[in-house]
Amino acid sequence: MSSPRTTPGTTPSAPSNPAASSARSTPAPTTAPTPGQPRARGRRALRSAAALSVLAATTLFATGAAPTPATRAGLTCTSIGRTSQDGTTVSGSGAITAPCSGGATLVVQRSRWYGWEDMATQNFTGQHAQTITYDCAHTGIHDFRVYINSQHADGSYEFHESNHINANCG
Repeated sequence: MSSPRTTPGTTPSAPSNPAASSARSTPAPTTAPTPGQPRARGRRALRSAAALSVLAATTLFATGAAPTPATRAGLTCTSIGRTSQDGTTVSGSGAITAPCSGGATLVVQRSRWYGWEDMATQNFTGQHAQTITYDCAHTGIHDFRVYINSQHADGSYEFHESNHINANCG
């Protein structure tokens, strides 16, 4: 049995014998909902909600914590001083400032072909300034920097990097 011929863009007509086609009949195809119908708006809202939840989860995963009031308000709780060289000693400083509290890590790093290498590390807590030094004798010529990484009592994190210096340590 052959199907009725149609021209592109038209639908075939129903068979003339309804009893013969009852075993193979399928429901008439429905048209896709138009953008103005509630069903489409519901799906669009679900897609938007899913996208926002993925974005929020990615932010929480990447930072480890949701933004806190201190970070949202632009409050700076730590500061970094200038990196300097005196003979073969490279030094720098960092501080936790009021009204914040918590702990911080100061690190002296030197530049290598594969990235930054930690040369000295010092942890401290409380609201005060801390100085860190590194004796670079007989290590050659390198770029140095100091950075501070802190976690405050409210759970927020902060990172600051000092200036870079080129030091000849012999």
